[in-house]
Amino acid sequence: MHHHRLLEELPGPRSRPEPPVRLQLAPGLMAVTQTELRARSDGRREAIVLWAGRPTPDGRAVVSHLLLPRFVSSRERLTIPRDERHRLAAWVLEQQLLIFSDLHTHPEQAFLSEADVAAPFSTRDGFYATVIPRFAVGTPGADWRAYEALAGHWQEISIEERFDDIGI
Repeated sequence: MHHHRLLEELPGPRSRPEPPVRLQLAPGLMAVTQTELRARSDGRREAIVLWAGRPTPDGRAVVSHLLLPRFVSSRERLTIPRDERHRLAAWVLEQQLLIFSDLHTHPEQAFLSEADVAAPFSTRDGFYATVIPRFAVGTPGADWRAYEALAGHWQEISIEERFDDIGI
């Protein structure tokens, strides 16, 4: 599994904060996310990346890493194979990181599809699923929509209220 580390210094490892978790994004994370999703989508298929980092003492989280898992996808479906999920889990455990959001593309509009709800990356309370429209062609952050898992349901949230320093 490939990744980008965007911050050298991180807070010490701690437990996952209670939702809602406000994410402090590393400088350049939005642009690298958009670039990777655009390349991995290749204008024809869904793609996924993950934001990982560590909680801060004040209950927020610093997102320091962009994870690039192997995936299988088509124009309207996406999955991360089981063996890749195991590699991801082992790697984040070894690095003492937590995954806070999946970010995936859709061909047209950003919304949480039936497939996204039926097979999410995670349903842990406070986990975010962020959807990027038009296979990530466009400006980083433009028309992105984010959803938070709470008690087994997904609720749309305001990116501006939960993701800091994203430059929208």
